[in-house]
Amino acid sequence: MIIKHIVELETIINEDIDNPQVQAIKAMPEHLHAFSHITGGGIAENTARVIPEHLAATYDRSTWSLPVEMEFTARVGGVPQADMERTWNCGIGMSAIVDSSVADLTVRSLGARGMKAWVAGVVSEREGSNPRSSLESTFKAR
Repeated sequence: MIIKHIVELETIINEDIDNPQVQAIKAMPEHLHAFSHITGGGIAENTARVIPEHLAATYDRSTWSLPVEMEFTARVGGVPQADMERTWNCGIGMSAIVDSSVADLTVRSLGARGMKAWVAGVVSEREGSNPRSSLESTFKAR
């Protein structure tokens, strides 16, 4: 799957060299700090693996809605929110951690390629023994 996306990205860059969105993607590596593929382990655990120990990622649940099928499964199965967030991706398949200076441009560039993207949180200096990644607030209502 990743190889497919890399090939697609190379094709986009090679074919659309003058496209402003492609120029933004090409410029992104210097502003891209990490990718977190959200799989088993959930959002917080997978993100904590890719950021330095002195930083903390805080996701804001209010920036996205929990997918209908996950909401249904959790409700019918009586799955507590903490278990759900530790196990499922909760609608975030991949997080790109970029400089805040290019966040809007990154979101627009990905959107121009048909990918759903939004700013879902912030990365800041970690204080004491606080978690390296966490989720706050409540999921956006539909």
